[in-house]
Amino acid sequence: MKIDALAFSFAGDKYLGRPYSEMDCQAFVERCMRDCGLNKDLAGSNAWYREVMKHGWVGSPEDCKKKFGQIPKGALLFILKQDGKEPEKYKKDGIGNASHIGIYIARHDGAINSSKSRGGVCYSKFAGKSISGGWNRVGLYDQFDYGLNDGQDEDGKDEKPMQGTVTAQTGATVNLRKSPGGDLIERVPVGTKVTIIDYGPEWCEVTTGKLTGWMMTEFIEMDGEIVPGQDDDAAPGGEGTVLLEVPLEAASAAYPFLRDLCEQIEKKVGRG
Repeated sequence: MKIDALAFSFAGDKYLGRPYSEMDCQAFVERCMRDCGLNKDLAGSNAWYREVMKHGWVGSPEDCKKKFGQIPKGALLFILKQDGKEPEKYKKDGIGNASHIGIYIARHDGAINSSKSRGGVCYSKFAGKSISGGWNRVGLYDQFDYGLNDGQDEDGKDEKPMQGTVTAQTGATVNLRKSPGGDLIERVPVGTKVTIIDYGPEWCEVTTGKLTGWMMTEFIEMDGEIVPGQDDDAAPGGEGTVLLEVPLEAASAAYPFLRDLCEQIEKKVGRG
């Protein structure tokens, strides 16, 4: 049974700020895997790089885009160097030193990892192309479901993009931004139809007309169950609603983080 790569891409958020002494880069990635249902314990990032080479696909970010059309959420990221510092047992294979491992999340700065130089779990910049000294290898492990099916469902029919409608209980528009929490692109009228490119518990990447940007998930109504939202990003403000349709694994991975957040809010404002 494969684990859901989208759930994996969200699994690390709840560990933000955890110290490097508690979980190094490998331990962090393996913890996120366990949260999604995969128990795997290897001997460091070099072992992981070779594991994915043997049981999956590894290449540059450019090669990944050419082969699969995208860098899928939940892909493993590596920093591969030819510096001779790989463990002795790996020197003969000529692959090099995979000194670091992280997770591609397509949100915030693009990656999440446990960084020794930054002291713990943090977001990390990933521009989607090879940069000397930065994330320069993408790994797609065969134990993950990345949804790379060339746009067809199991019956061979073309998949239709997920559609949604901009909604808010008060306010006439909702903000469309260049990135999650980034600069404003446009104020989109309530009732506007949007195409969902990527969705998450807080932000969705959407297309409307000729514009593409990010909108808070709570202000997009999709097929599924309607859940009351908040009014953080409505313009000129107001309480929104959201209809979420997410994989069960993604919801399960996010639950502990959301539960802890709700408990913190309840302590501050009280119940009811």
